[in-house]
Amino acid sequence: MPALASSTVDTASEPVPILQVEDLHKSFGEQCVLNGVNLDIEEGKITVVIGGSGSGKSVLIKHLVALLRPDRGQVRFAGRDLFQMPDAELLQARRSFGMLFQNAALFDSMSVFDNVAFPLREHHKLRKAELYDTVMQALTALKLEHAAQKFPGELSGGMKKRVALARATILRPKILIYDEPTTGLDPVMIKQVDDMIAETQARLQVTSVVISHDMASTFRIAHKIAMLHQGQIIEHGSPEEFRASDNPIVRNFIFVSGTGPLQAGAMPAVPSGVRA
Repeated sequence: MPALASSTVDTASEPVPILQVEDLHKSFGEQCVLNGVNLDIEEGKITVVIGGSGSGKSVLIKHLVALLRPDRGQVRFAGRDLFQMPDAELLQARRSFGMLFQNAALFDSMSVFDNVAFPLREHHKLRKAELYDTVMQALTALKLEHAAQKFPGELSGGMKKRVALARATILRPKILIYDEPTTGLDPVMIKQVDDMIAETQARLQVTSVVISHDMASTFRIAHKIAMLHQGQIIEHGSPEEFRASDNPIVRNFIFVSGTGPLQAGAMPAVPSGVRA
């Protein structure tokens, strides 16, 4: 694998938000899930959104690609509110997003090659040779060229993630969204997935949004971290700023994950209602 790109943020340049979430609210019946979310996603960086189970992470990402409409608030992509776009313009905007699902979501009846080729066949009319070259370049970049004719059932969990990533990037999206990419994986495989995310961001200069509850993984890959708690972003900053946070909810989340030292040698109190 190529050397893992450094996740050090270039502080010399002004951050450019390619996605802006403003005062986002969403309820389902009596249950309030998002309660005024505000979040800027910097272009070309990796932003990891963390939070406990039931904190609203999955609902948030569905708003980022306009699969759900908010009760109130905006999601602006390149300065335009997704929810105010005409249908044809929204469809075009969605093509700027790539999605890597938690379970890879490959088509079991298709070969690796055909899984990756699927978006190209849906959205472009390419000659057979051009289609072949484009797909094989994507597979080669992720060291999958030997598996082109295999089927998903013949692949390991890590290989399935790489095939899903090749498919998600084949149309060269501006933004890649990863939904809990390390859930259910062993530590070795988690490190491989982390490397894959960082290498892809460095190679394609793509904006990456990662939904996670894994703090070790988060600290390895993130340029910026945002914590979602009770429907709001309660902390947003660099990994260094997160480690130095004096917010008791953030400190407890880091502590129980085993990725942060105790301050003053004492265990931080667990605020009421916090689930790590």
